[in-house]
Amino acid sequence: MASSIVEFVLAHPIFCHHNHHFDFRDFEAQRATHDFRGLLGYAESDLVTAAGTRAVSGVTEPERVAALWPKIRTTGYGRAVTLGCQALFGLEYGPQTFDQVTKALQEAFVGRSAREVYDYFVREKANTKWVIKDWYASSSGEVAPGESLYPDYYRFTWRGDGFFSIVDRGPIEELESGSDRSILTLEQFVAALHASIDAFRRQATLAAIKVGMAYQRDLAVGNPTRHEAEMAFSRINSPTSFRAGIQQHSGAVSAVEGRTLSDYLFHKVMEKAQDEDIPVQIHTGYLAGNWGSLLGTKASHLIPVFGRYRRVRFDIFHGSWPWMSELGAIAKNYPNVYPDLCWAWTMNPAESERALSEWLDAVPFNKIFGYGADTGWPWGDVGYSMQARIGIARVLEQKVEAGYFSRATAEEVASALMLRNGEEFYGLV
Repeated sequence: MASSIVEFVLAHPIFCHHNHHFDFRDFEAQRATHDFRGLLGYAESDLVTAAGTRAVSGVTEPERVAALWPKIRTTGYGRAVTLGCQALFGLEYGPQTFDQVTKALQEAFVGRSAREVYDYFVREKANTKWVIKDWYASSSGEVAPGESLYPDYYRFTWRGDGFFSIVDRGPIEELESGSDRSILTLEQFVAALHASIDAFRRQATLAAIKVGMAYQRDLAVGNPTRHEAEMAFSRINSPTSFRAGIQQHSGAVSAVEGRTLSDYLFHKVMEKAQDEDIPVQIHTGYLAGNWGSLLGTKASHLIPVFGRYRRVRFDIFHGSWPWMSELGAIAKNYPNVYPDLCWAWTMNPAESERALSEWLDAVPFNKIFGYGADTGWPWGDVGYSMQARIGIARVLEQKVEAGYFSRATAEEVASALMLRNGEEFYGLV
């Protein structure tokens, strides 16, 4: 691949729509422990898959990785590791270089503060202009990330999955603790939930509300009445339900009641997003790790939500892989839906290329988001951003070669997918 389109894409700054980067404190606490395994990221899940039903046992962790790495180096997860290792250190990733990779990674930290380490990997090596990072509401004890925890080009999402998959009083108690208020009624619960978002907004740069409930439940959202939600809240919020019901498994809190309250709260958060023009990010499709259920994770389950909240701008994650064609059709039909390829390039590069090509034939290109690393440590962004760039370049090259795009159009589309669309959507221009 040697053309000006490829060169243009490889050199263009990129917008990372989704990340889980640990903060500076976490990095400093683990600075000396990072080794070759720190480049694996999602590839760890493929190691588990490669092991099959016969887990590698009786060996050290380096030996386990060494035994399984050759089997996964060809997957999207594995190729991201290879690309990142080559770009950062000029090394092939493998058992013969594990010690060299560890040494090179540690050397990259020498003389750099945590902030400088993040700048080096994210800004310089991955050429990322903006990063949007998840912040889990009511889980860390902190309302929002402080300015000293991340670089100033990071923006944050308020994420409260526990409220959309509630089965006991745990999320209520966390919200009470974080808001310093008692929650005795459904109205107080909704008010406290909204107040949590408001407090976050005052203390951090809020980019969006993030919904990751696909990890706990399916994405089909019902429409419970206020009365039904009040009844469910009363059962869930009662001391008997939480303490005796959970400890003794008395059945006082049923799955139906939990779902009723969860769906009601989901709608109340969507209403706030619509009233206050807050974008909403939603995880759809494949789940990280192993053994995750894909039942109910496709974006098409959200069609009633898209139709009901027509003024909410939805950033729909991960291409809804393996249902990428469906998401393209939804994005074409619903003006408020923006399909996002974050993480998708690493899960399945070939399918992501096919989906992007298909989307460009069906969906206005200003609606498509091209990238998000979805990593835990900043050095992981390097390989993942390269995968996205390679895939985007290949698709645009094919459009030019087929006579569908001029070179100027291909560059315009590339710039939009990689940066401009995200900046406009999140108000960063």
